[in-house]
Amino acid sequence: MDRRDKMWHHSNKGNKSIKFTDDSLKCCVCFIEFQSLINNSSLTYDSSHIREYYSTVINSLAQIIKRNNGKIVKSLGDRLLCYFLNFSDINNEKAFEELIQCGLEILEEREVLNKELLKDDLPPVDSYKICLDYGVVDLALAGDNYQIDIFGSTVNICSKINSSPSLSLPNEIIIGNNFYRILKSFSNIVTNYNFSNNGEFKVTENIGYPTYNLKRRDNILTNDVTNCTHPIMEKQLNSSAKEDFIKNKNKKRGFFLHKKNNNNKKIIIVDDNQEVLFTYRLFLEGYNYHITSFTDPFLALNYIKESTDFDNLLVILDIRMEHLNGFQLHQQIKSIDPTIKILFVTVLDILDELLTIIPGLTKEQIMRKPVDKKLFTNTVKNMLN
Repeated sequence: MDRRDKMWHHSNKGNKSIKFTDDSLKCCVCFIEFQSLINNSSLTYDSSHIREYYSTVINSLAQIIKRNNGKIVKSLGDRLLCYFLNFSDINNEKAFEELIQCGLEILEEREVLNKELLKDDLPPVDSYKICLDYGVVDLALAGDNYQIDIFGSTVNICSKINSSPSLSLPNEIIIGNNFYRILKSFSNIVTNYNFSNNGEFKVTENIGYPTYNLKRRDNILTNDVTNCTHPIMEKQLNSSAKEDFIKNKNKKRGFFLHKKNNNNKKIIIVDDNQEVLFTYRLFLEGYNYHITSFTDPFLALNYIKESTDFDNLLVILDIRMEHLNGFQLHQQIKSIDPTIKILFVTVLDILDELLTIIPGLTKEQIMRKPVDKKLFTNTVKNMLN
């Protein structure tokens, strides 16, 4: 039997059948909402006109999405849920720009679609609302024909942003912070597209998830012959680089220790006791880890949000911290990327309670203070391997 077949879980309810998988997939998620007068109660459209309207609109969108390596998962009334799969490598700039082009093409082709609708005496599409984000999704096969469905925090947040009147604007592309963090790492994309702050989606009362408005820059000041940056643009880029430097420098004020090296195994330590951070650093000397430490859990969370690579990352958390405890921080980190590894180190004797409260947690991911050096280093090494 194929390995993947062994990981499917069946759930039957009535005539419906769903297969869930233990696998998670990193991809881009897209919600597209189209608005028109088709459902206006003051206008009369028979069922054949309504079917023709949805068929025309959805088929038009499907062609654009398919050309840009995307797939429609399902139609939710006037909304489509799509996903794009070419994103296992977050350094694949071409794939990310293809997705941007897909959203822009949908907006730009609206007039062409509307001419086709008007020819058939159907109402035009007044506007689109497009929301994009990047993250981990879980897969399921649903229905009698086992169509692919996706679910998880990335889908949920993207859906809520798309349905929020204050965050998702008509005929605009709105992207979530995870997608934005990756896009801003590509110099060509930063040069060709403009990003503006669009407000925050409230995950909790104290935690916000930033969103951004994405547009193509109207005037790209480049020299096509020499392929060099125009002096005005160069000045703007230098100014932007300076602002980023100052911003990053200010962030480091919350660090207690920051040790850099070329190893790709990364550790983030969060504990409000500076002596504990110093002790952990001494324990881990000689292992060539990239170590970043915080006494403020909010600064640690923001640092993780700004990161673009979560491979080979371990976060070591204290539980009793002011304002944002280890449980809350764990929840927020997992909403960013559930593949991030987490090790709890606590003075509390609550092993059984933790295993009950946090799904998927094992006893190897919990250590009691004061920690034994050998046990601590071996645990870190095993989790990073």
